[in-house]
Amino acid sequence: MTPAQFEKHIEPRWQKLEQLLTDVEHAKPRENVVELPATFRQVCHDLSVAQHRMSPQRLTQRLNALAIRGYRVLERRSSGGWEAFVRLFLVEFPQAVRADWKLFWWCTALFYLPAVLIAAITPAHPEWAMSLLGPQGMVQIESMYGESSTPADYVRDSFGSGFAAFCFYIWNNVDIDFQTFAGGILGGVGSLFVLLFNSIYLGSVFGYVHYSGNPMTLYTWVIAHGAPELTGIVISAMAGMRVGWSVLRPGRLERRAALVLAGRKALPLLIGAAVLTSIAAVLEGFWSPLELPPTMKFSAGGVCWLAVAAFLMFSGRRQADAA
Repeated sequence: MTPAQFEKHIEPRWQKLEQLLTDVEHAKPRENVVELPATFRQVCHDLSVAQHRMSPQRLTQRLNALAIRGYRVLERRSSGGWEAFVRLFLVEFPQAVRADWKLFWWCTALFYLPAVLIAAITPAHPEWAMSLLGPQGMVQIESMYGESSTPADYVRDSFGSGFAAFCFYIWNNVDIDFQTFAGGILGGVGSLFVLLFNSIYLGSVFGYVHYSGNPMTLYTWVIAHGAPELTGIVISAMAGMRVGWSVLRPGRLERRAALVLAGRKALPLLIGAAVLTSIAAVLEGFWSPLELPPTMKFSAGGVCWLAVAAFLMFSGRRQADAA
């Protein structure tokens, strides 16, 4: 077989590897991304054969560059430690959100619109919120956001310290994220249910505070930590819906293989959501209880919302462009 015949016969495999590497580098892995390791090994074998046959330098240089590129991608995807975790959160996570921007906005609308609707109608029809919150929930809300009480007093009485409150909030927030994600295994119905329940409950809290409490106390309390916390809930629902979609429509893959592949794609979303809600727990445990002027609280809250939005829109773009 001449070098020209060898290249013509094997080139489709090289083009396939180039496409797989491009998809992974741009955070757009397709269903056949599972073929990447095997295709990479075959191309490495082609390189060895080309070198053994003393093929033209142009051919060996192309294969060598392709092998180096494949090694870097696979090594980067399989490396562990803090460096990989930081890259996952700062690069792969926002890239994954942007790659599924339609699903992100759909989950966002599904979360915020019912909450706003319930909050708007509760002052006129408080019985709906009361039935959902229950007596214990109403007492807790009044003790935090009543006319003569503050959330800081409630935190001190209930937890004793900001650190204890932080521990509770981080457990609670991350637990909600994982519940939302795990619900995706039921074809996405579980994720949808958890998202809607949290939306309606949030709207009931806001509406009930407007009905019988002090709304300013509520808004100054939640404005800062609400940015990463609520965004994390929405993104964990994205991850669950992605998994659920693979169960309903596995495509050409077996259902089990499609589920595994969807889980890998959703992993950056889930971990990123957990980090966001962990940051929210830090703010809720240490910043939110501080008794500061409302202007300072709202200014800090605006910075938090802008920071979260800027992070999701711009973080990781340089790496994608460089690839």
